[in-house]
Amino acid sequence: MINRINNEFNSRTQKLIHYPHITGIIFISLIVLCFIGDLLGDLSGRSAVFYWLFMLPVFFIITLINEKAKELQTGQSISHFLRSSLVYWLSASISILLILFLWHANDLSIKTATLAIHIIVAHTMFLIGTLAGLRFYLIGFFLFLTAAITTQFEGPFGATILVAVPIILFGFYYEKPKISHQNN
Repeated sequence: MINRINNEFNSRTQKLIHYPHITGIIFISLIVLCFIGDLLGDLSGRSAVFYWLFMLPVFFIITLINEKAKELQTGQSISHFLRSSLVYWLSASISILLILFLWHANDLSIKTATLAIHIIVAHTMFLIGTLAGLRFYLIGFFLFLTAAITTQFEGPFGATILVAVPIILFGFYYEKPKISHQNN
């Protein structure tokens, strides 16, 4: 099954992953998706719950595209990454489903359910960072910080922008391509 998913994924993403700045675009795209989720959490708890639920497969696919691009650059297989990330995202989906059951049974308020799902996504992105690199750690860390700002300070959406700027700068600075100079 993993090989079939990998083959299908390969055929659909070949053109996209050859783009030279794809990992930077992925990093910014994930930050923007996190902003949208945070904004929805401030506006409407119900829509934020479903947003984070529907973002799980999107985040999974984006991480796969990122790793496929790295595979083409380095030549290392992503089969281990595929198996591990599938387990991480499946466990996140099951956790979110259980949160939805608790919300449906009126054991959790909509705000609490939204924050719990937000934290599950943050945790999963942080775990993906163990496999995919620093930028995914940073995205998980960013999601943890936005959840903390929301719970402790009930911070407005603008506060997350202040948190995001140093994370984005660090992500681009640290992950910039290393240029080797050869003396001939």
